[in-house]
Amino acid sequence: MLAAAATLTLAGCGNSTGGAADDPAADGPWLSEATTAAQAAVVVPTDISVKSLGPVTPPPAMSMYFVGCDQSIPGCVAQVQGVREATTALGFTLEVCDAKSDVASFQNCMSQAVNAKPDFIVNNARPSSDASEAYAKAHAQNIPVIGQFTAQAPNPATGNTVEVGSVCQIEGGLLGNYIVAQSKGKANVAIFADTVYQCNGQRADGIKAALDKCPTCTVSVDRFSVATAQTDLPPAMQAKIQSNPKLNWIVGTPGFSGVLAADAVRQSGKADSISVGTFDGDEPTLAMVRQGDIIKADVASGVYENGWTVVDAALRLKAGQPIPDNIENPTQLLMNQDNAPATGTYEGAENFRQQFKALWGIG
Repeated sequence: MLAAAATLTLAGCGNSTGGAADDPAADGPWLSEATTAAQAAVVVPTDISVKSLGPVTPPPAMSMYFVGCDQSIPGCVAQVQGVREATTALGFTLEVCDAKSDVASFQNCMSQAVNAKPDFIVNNARPSSDASEAYAKAHAQNIPVIGQFTAQAPNPATGNTVEVGSVCQIEGGLLGNYIVAQSKGKANVAIFADTVYQCNGQRADGIKAALDKCPTCTVSVDRFSVATAQTDLPPAMQAKIQSNPKLNWIVGTPGFSGVLAADAVRQSGKADSISVGTFDGDEPTLAMVRQGDIIKADVASGVYENGWTVVDAALRLKAGQPIPDNIENPTQLLMNQDNAPATGTYEGAENFRQQFKALWGIG
């Protein structure tokens, strides 16, 4: 739900012990576990996750209506591109509506989607409760709605028939463990998480859960709205840096907030002592990751593979194939200076487009 407040509010704090760079390093099973998880997180995936579901035969024709999150956000644009690539490969029709970052625009897009009577509607990132009337009409007309990064469990009776991208808390855990491992258990972290898209809150929860296992780490979580982030976040981040001299990590979600964090760190003169972590694999953040320039880690679930996974879920529903737990997920990767793509972004598992085409029998 869109946050109306123009100011940020402290939403919660983690452990109150340790976290300073000059504190003695702690050791224990929690550090070993974090290090193992961090090492696994940077291994570039070779297989798409849905490969285990086996082949599926596409119908000769199908229509999809994609309700996209705010198209001024690079990560939201990427979701549209992935779906467009996949539907084009299959010769299907696709309509897209920009739901922006407010509830009224989302409701309008969902109403347009139902009126278009497609075979499938895709809701990218918003809770179904924000458009309950349109959802009810879709169900009444037997139009399945596929949720993508809505941070909701599937509910075929009243909500999303299938959820794609139920990985937000997992993504957060990958970054949280990486920060614990990189700091050797001496992380002092400030998280800034958007409230408009619930996935960002789940990411914050995942980071905090990993950091809470570290008895010598400290974490705080501040919430903001993407609708007012450009004006609200810079001063809030500067205030956090100034009030916490032991701060050594800032995490911003979604991705563009990581760039704002890097700007705040640079302006404060703390580029050598504060690292930034973020999400979504946006090209501006990865350019900094590749250079080791303040943003040191970015977690993404194959930004174009996401859209192909959505289309794969639709094909399986159309064919009457079961989808375990009504959830399909793309692959995840934590990118740092060592494994970030040389150019562009993390599009997905190696040769993911060809892997999907092979599952669909289209060569």
